[in-house]
Amino acid sequence: MKKQLVLFSIGILAGILVYAMYVGNKVEDKSNAILKVLQSNCECDQVKQFLYVKGLASSEKGISTETAEYELKNCKYSDLTTEANRINELLIKKVDGYQEIDRFTLEFVNRNSSKQVTISNGNINH
Repeated sequence: MKKQLVLFSIGILAGILVYAMYVGNKVEDKSNAILKVLQSNCECDQVKQFLYVKGLASSEKGISTETAEYELKNCKYSDLTTEANRINELLIKKVDGYQEIDRFTLEFVNRNSSKQVTISNGNINH
């Protein structure tokens, strides 16, 4: 009986470990996929990931379960709203789980200004 209990406990722990590894890889895959889409589809000097957090978080902006922030430096675009819509549509099509991100921020930075676009669950907040 003791042997069966030990084996059962080891099985439970192994299952939890495998699940944690699977979920951890999926989170990393999503943040890497977003970065790759931005780098390959935006005409910018530099694209950086500032933050990617999955888990319950509270801030002055509200409560979220998944937050991501990216900085795009010296990008070529004619209209910020059009560019934000284009990027959002690309991310919806190319990144699994993108629309699950509660707070997604793109910060467009150049020498003269810095402008932020916030997207919640695939919807741009204008």
